[in-house]
Amino acid sequence: MWDVVVAIGNIILLPSLLPTLLDSRSYVPRITSGFAVVGLSFIVTGLIGEGFLISPIFTSAAVVLWAFIFIFRGKHVSD
Repeated sequence: MWDVVVAIGNIILLPSLLPTLLDSRSYVPRITSGFAVVGLSFIVTGLIGEGFLISPIFTSAAVVLWAFIFIFRGKHVSD
């Protein structure tokens, strides 16, 4: 049951990353997005270690989105 609760929480949070990723004028400092990638990776490892199946998949999706933010939104955009 807790696996589903964590998965639902991640499903609710995932769309909040999309505007940052899709807006080419967005900027997130690399240190911020880097910490998010590392921290969420540890959470995925913990969820797998606890035997959860569904929530690590959605948390991994958040890791991927943060990694793309790290790659594509880590530089200031000149106006």
